[in-house]
Amino acid sequence: MKIWIFLITTLLFAVNIEASTADLPVEAFFKNAQFTNMSISPDGKHLAVTYDSGTSNSVAIMDIGLTKVISNINFGDFMRIGRVYWPRADRFILSYSKFVGYLDTKGSPAIHVAYDLNGKNGRQLTVPQRTRYNIISLLPNKPNKILVTKGHYFDEGDVKLFEIEIDKGKEDYIAGEPKSAQQIIADANGIPRIAFAYEEKSEDVLGKGDLFFYVKRQPNNKWEEVNLPIYKKGANIDLLGFNADNTIVYVSSDYKTPLPSVYAVTLSTLDVKLVHEETKSDFAGRGYLYNGALEALMISPDYNRSVFLSEKSELKQIVTQLLSALQLDDASSDLRITSFTKNGNQLVFRVSSDRNPGIFYHFNRGLDGSKPFIKILSVAKEEIDPSLMATMKPIQFQSRDNVTLNGYMTLPTEGKAPFPLVQIIHGGPHGPRDYWGWNSEAQFLASRGYAVVSVNFRGSGGYGEAFEELGYHEWGGKMINDMTDATLWMVDNGYADKDKMCVYGGSYGGYGTLQSVVREPDLYKCALGYVGVYSLHEMKKSGDIPKRESGRKFLDHVLGTDDDLLTAFSPALNVDKIKADLFIAHGEDDVRVPMEQYEALTENLDKIGKPYKSMVRDEGHGFQQDKNKYDLYRAMEKFFAKHLK
Repeated sequence: MKIWIFLITTLLFAVNIEASTADLPVEAFFKNAQFTNMSISPDGKHLAVTYDSGTSNSVAIMDIGLTKVISNINFGDFMRIGRVYWPRADRFILSYSKFVGYLDTKGSPAIHVAYDLNGKNGRQLTVPQRTRYNIISLLPNKPNKILVTKGHYFDEGDVKLFEIEIDKGKEDYIAGEPKSAQQIIADANGIPRIAFAYEEKSEDVLGKGDLFFYVKRQPNNKWEEVNLPIYKKGANIDLLGFNADNTIVYVSSDYKTPLPSVYAVTLSTLDVKLVHEETKSDFAGRGYLYNGALEALMISPDYNRSVFLSEKSELKQIVTQLLSALQLDDASSDLRITSFTKNGNQLVFRVSSDRNPGIFYHFNRGLDGSKPFIKILSVAKEEIDPSLMATMKPIQFQSRDNVTLNGYMTLPTEGKAPFPLVQIIHGGPHGPRDYWGWNSEAQFLASRGYAVVSVNFRGSGGYGEAFEELGYHEWGGKMINDMTDATLWMVDNGYADKDKMCVYGGSYGGYGTLQSVVREPDLYKCALGYVGVYSLHEMKKSGDIPKRESGRKFLDHVLGTDDDLLTAFSPALNVDKIKADLFIAHGEDDVRVPMEQYEALTENLDKIGKPYKSMVRDEGHGFQQDKNKYDLYRAMEKFFAKHLK
């Protein structure tokens, strides 16, 4: 079948008449993308487009050609819209949470609000307070309702089943959940079919309690407690989704593999079949078909790749068709479908890569007899010409104690190695990781002539629980060694100039930055710490994590309770060891890493007379306002140039 490709933007990629990226201004890299997400309505007539706007983001409902704005929704400062749901073609649902700063990944419980296409008749569907909601089905056979699980704080994680009317916001308890269930998923028809309950005793290690499984073998059956052979105590298990005819549920488990593998559980018989054994990285995303069937999982051991759960997958056929039509290589392009129409004839998808910030497309499959076509909807950053951008290459090496580490390097497109180097340290540290793909900071620094390296040090997410646990009690020890080893690997392989190196990171990355120059005073010329943790003692007292008992238990679990170790691993208490020049940036309204951290560091620097550059703005955990972002990166450019040029 021949697919017609139409370009409805002026050019496929913006053409930059500059011969070099060195003259591209800061704004070209850090200006907000035109749109960050797009979702097509069930009838294919409208698009919900998400875009950033200052300290928040907004959703606009537009016609399919993006020529007219029907409505526009914004919930105010620090409110970030997460998902757009289309239960009907004439009504949509938005979920939003409070996030103070772009590096803030632990927002408040989500609130769900429903609107008509024109933005009228708004109804708040969920009222979190001390309750958490999760939409588990849009109920295709009840277009006026959605199915949710609701768990109250005092229920200790247990959830109950409710239906909510999307026009009036009325909530009805429908019951029927298994005893003590904490996660329930529904099949494509909106019928809850599998659930689990979690029980953790006081003597259990955090997160290592017991799981109990419940299934409905047939839609009309009663719940049945079952033993799944893919579980043992302490294993990580997740309920992923159903196949197209709701006879199989996909479950991931690491009960006998270092990383979660995927199993197909036939509900009628409880037979279990291994679908995909994973050996390199955790799953980072899911791919659903228009009928709700789970057909793919995303992994990123180096480049981003899709794992299709069936060779006959319709989703696989669509992706293969799109890659062929656009003449793209799936190993060097990241193609993700954002949404389908109800009948599956139309869809919106996004293509990006390490050199391409992203393009949204509209695909009409021609299933209704019309001529199939692909149209460009939007280019993320028109100022960026992907052909001029640097390539991000996966790297792998052994740490000094023989742990396999993965990361990425980005080299300048001009000049010859060895280059001046900047290491970027990711935040978290437990859970987050670095991925292959478009990275504004790496591209910006490469355009200024610097080699960039980022390593997924031990403790990072994405490589299994055992790898993450290697970082516990090692925040300022072996985790820092891994960062140092990444820098030395760049030197030893001829990519980096050992006399011209700096280090930078935000959040935990800010901590890693300062601890690196404490531990390795002669390795780096300069260090830029951004909204970082600098005192582990202070971390256990201030910010939003220690306010909860679970947060305090988590901090003791990952940081330890040895006072001497916490002191040795606190850069603010070891400033006398620092030789590198410092730049410290922070947000006054940061609730994740509050100003007490900035003050703990700078007060001790002041006491010993150690000079430093400072930038404090009226921001949260990561600068979001354009002026502050641009000021930070302009100052960063000057700071690194002073020490590396």
